[in-house]
Amino acid sequence: MIKDILNILLIFVIPYLIIRFKDFKLTKLFGTIGMAYFFGLVVAGLIFLINKLGVEFHLSADIGEIGSYAAIAIGIPLLLFGANLKEAKKLTGSVMKSFLALIASVLIVTTITFFVYGRQLQDGYALSAAAIGLYTGGTPNLNAIANIFSLETEVIALANLSDIIIGALFYIFLLLAAKPLIDKILPFHKQDSYLKEESDMKNTEDFNFKDFKTSKRLFKAFLIALGMTAISAGVGIIVWAILGAEDGRMLDFLVPLMLIGVTIFGVIGSFNKRIRETQGTNILGHYLILVFSFALASSVDFSRLIGSQFGTYIILYGVITVGSFILHLIFARFLKIDSDCMIVTSTAGIYGPAFIPAITKQIKNDNLTVPGLICGSIGYAIGTFLGLGLGLLFALGM
Repeated sequence: MIKDILNILLIFVIPYLIIRFKDFKLTKLFGTIGMAYFFGLVVAGLIFLINKLGVEFHLSADIGEIGSYAAIAIGIPLLLFGANLKEAKKLTGSVMKSFLALIASVLIVTTITFFVYGRQLQDGYALSAAAIGLYTGGTPNLNAIANIFSLETEVIALANLSDIIIGALFYIFLLLAAKPLIDKILPFHKQDSYLKEESDMKNTEDFNFKDFKTSKRLFKAFLIALGMTAISAGVGIIVWAILGAEDGRMLDFLVPLMLIGVTIFGVIGSFNKRIRETQGTNILGHYLILVFSFALASSVDFSRLIGSQFGTYIILYGVITVGSFILHLIFARFLKIDSDCMIVTSTAGIYGPAFIPAITKQIKNDNLTVPGLICGSIGYAIGTFLGLGLGLLFALGM
């Protein structure tokens, strides 16, 4: 009983502390989700060492599993509520072409990498599919796809850890070396504006947790997200029942259909102005994604990581990250897209909206901040569907 209470406290308190103190240097480099995985793995590692010393101690796997599924299912629509997809029509042709070129680059490079290397790996089709969601959208897309394809906890944790390592190294390149190098490859005139008309798009990931306030509207938005989760889970249970209600297989239907359902509902909800403009949905959604990340990482069994394929995941995600960027650069050359636009749209896809302001500040082009945020929102909305579609095709090639 005490262990269960401790487990619940850790799952909900650690993510709160991470988001509360999100301005630490390490958190800025690895991201809040990266830190949630880090602290989760620290907890898992300590439990492993305690057991190695002969003291039997385990946190409840059920609490971690149920908590993580519930958190990501409710968190996804809350995050998507703030995605103002209507703003996409305000982007200039060069921004849209560049972002579409990034998406095409990720799809092409991931497909080639899968058939050359990925399909030799266990669960290679699902890991490749998750990479598509990750590099066109963000980490929530990766985790959604990984759960849809029923990857084991350890595999999902290592996929995220691989992305954190590769992402941190490549982000340093984007900040320090990308602009002077790409300026020489893409010597095209930079636009005075990358929007056809003024946009009211806001950076929903730039928040101060101290200013977070509860409200009736936020509570209603949470209930809507909860209802979306319940309906989607119900569909999964109905499908399981129709297909024979085989014992032990309910989650095989419930989890995938629940995550697909909440993504669809979340996108639909984002078109409702009242839902979209509810203050705090982004913070609450982000917090729940951190709860999922910590719960998942803390439930990792380190004894199962011995002899794992971690190195192969690093190679897979490293090749896709660098390869997608290079192919995007080639496309940008033929499409005559300027270097700033190419860098920002790459960041929007590979990293998501959270990293846009830092990049636009570094390249000294604030005109691309809002367009980058819009592209990042589009990626969040479509990344899961792109990854799921290609993943099903990859599964046929295994």
